[in-house]
Amino acid sequence: MKNRWNKNDASNAVTDLELRAYSSRLLGKDSKLVLHGGGNTSLKSTRTNRFGQEENLIWVKASGFDLKTMGTEGFTGLHLEKVVQLAELSKLADQDMVNDLLCARINPEAAKASIEAVVHGLIPYKYVDHTHADAVLTISNSPKGSEILKEIYTDKVIILTYIKPGFDLALQFKTIIDNGAIENCEAVILEHHGVFTFAEDAKQSYDKMIDIVQVAEDYLTKNIGELSLTKNPTMNPKQVAEYRKMASTLAGKPLVSRPAQAVPKKLVINIGKMLRNGTLTPEHVLHNKPFPAMATTGDAELDLLNFSKEYKSYFDRAADPSLEMLAPYPHWAIFSSGEARSYGNSLKRAVVSADVANSTLNAMLYANEMGGWSGLTEQDLRDLEYWELEQAKLKKQGKSLSLQGKIAVVAGSATGIGLATAKILAKNGAVVVGFDINPEVKKHMNRVGFDSIIVDLTDGDAVKQAIENVVENYGGIDILIANAGIFKAGEYIENLQDDTWDKTLEINLTAHRKLLSLAIPYLRLGVDPSIAFVASRNCLAPGAGASAYSVSKAGLTQLARVAALELCQDKIRVNIVHPDAVFDTPLWDGAALKKSAKRYGMSVKNYKLRNLLKVEISSNDVAKAILAFSDDTFSKTTGAQVPVDGGSDRVI
Repeated sequence: MKNRWNKNDASNAVTDLELRAYSSRLLGKDSKLVLHGGGNTSLKSTRTNRFGQEENLIWVKASGFDLKTMGTEGFTGLHLEKVVQLAELSKLADQDMVNDLLCARINPEAAKASIEAVVHGLIPYKYVDHTHADAVLTISNSPKGSEILKEIYTDKVIILTYIKPGFDLALQFKTIIDNGAIENCEAVILEHHGVFTFAEDAKQSYDKMIDIVQVAEDYLTKNIGELSLTKNPTMNPKQVAEYRKMASTLAGKPLVSRPAQAVPKKLVINIGKMLRNGTLTPEHVLHNKPFPAMATTGDAELDLLNFSKEYKSYFDRAADPSLEMLAPYPHWAIFSSGEARSYGNSLKRAVVSADVANSTLNAMLYANEMGGWSGLTEQDLRDLEYWELEQAKLKKQGKSLSLQGKIAVVAGSATGIGLATAKILAKNGAVVVGFDINPEVKKHMNRVGFDSIIVDLTDGDAVKQAIENVVENYGGIDILIANAGIFKAGEYIENLQDDTWDKTLEINLTAHRKLLSLAIPYLRLGVDPSIAFVASRNCLAPGAGASAYSVSKAGLTQLARVAALELCQDKIRVNIVHPDAVFDTPLWDGAALKKSAKRYGMSVKNYKLRNLLKVEISSNDVAKAILAFSDDTFSKTTGAQVPVDGGSDRVI
């Protein structure tokens, strides 16, 4: 367990709250301590109010913030007396506790404080840290977890039996605080939940956390050895898409699927059984449901329907008519190869689920050596998953973006129309991967969920590999935008060079045929799949000196029309946009623009407006049309050809 405290960095903190934020980030940076918003920290301080009176305050990590990245803005200030006073009650509904904590804020506009604010308030130390340390929880969830924890920590640590977070946990802490036990220990461990450390000094509290977790890691290493997950084995991309499609069907919405790491194939069945005995830490049930799907038959429908039935039975055993079942789809699955994959209704949710799956599977490797897994009971898990506070959060979630959960490939996305299209699809919620031979694409599309692959679209093998890469990383393909192209004008047929003709048709037509044929098997497994071809006004109104370009775009249009006829039975929509004179693309450099304007006897300015509406067409205008073909705006349209040209008298 690495101690990340840096004296120089810590000295940059001017206030106690800045120091609190610094040490909180140290905890958040270690995924073996907390993941994606997990854990919480606090600071007790004082201030003088406007009446000259000194007030006791507590600053608690606010809901929705992540310890890994947050600064002082991630803490909500509360009146300490009002927080602690709640623990004097013998009974308090969690929702009432939340309301009282809202009233205790010193700033009514501040975010909600952590549900464990009362616990933090009760602990009589200035700095309090709380994590969900993997090593401690791995031991705690073993069949003899309680005995082992008491053995390795002796009387330096208080071990508390599991109680659901909230008011009941606060009362449990009040007991050990009132009898003075907490003053004689280094930490408190909550079985199946996590660790609390505390001190008057930020570094001391942080050091205690690292030391406590190190003891657990040392025990595991000494008694079992160092175990770790492996990289994913190569999985059939079509199978990846099939499972993602079935998971999306059960969810009633498109899902993103991310690869997690893998366990040895021989352990898959046993790990699957152990994972029916609880999650690594309570909050994981919110991320990944109480258990994963077992994708062991190779039949996506069979495996995921089995999960759905198992989850429905788990829900039905609550026998609580006031509860409404969440969509019965898996948030992650373990395959017969040992690989695991996550499923989320957004990239963010899928990433979180994959990270949680990795932590869980790593713990399972140790559990396999320690005689099994004895985590939270089914009732405890269900109480958390269907906790009124969590249900309230779900109900307050805003409307999803129109393309949320969808996966798009945009060919020719380094510049111009392709880049504008990639951006507008991402803005509306899609995961977008750009294909382009131009390395410039990496300057714009270079992060998870909005990334790119440098690929020559005329190279079928390279395109196949790129498509499979998209499927492996995100689960499938729902949207294909065929946009890549070149334009070379000024060569009349009489003097047209073979190289110009061949290269133009190869890139503008043949490459798209290869892309389409290789993508179709995955589009068939997409969610409401669609294809948009970017052709040209030249298809309907060709220009002199542009025969190669005009013919290639006419051929592309015919290819799209045939595709619409062939793919309709698979419910794959295929539509075409015909832009004209989009001057903010590299196709129109200064020389080409002047040459074309001169051919029409116009100034460059007037040439840009040579349409019926006298408007200039931008890449973003074309991207908006492509968006309409990609979302549900034209959900019942296929084979359509839409001009984006300001109105062409030659076409009309």
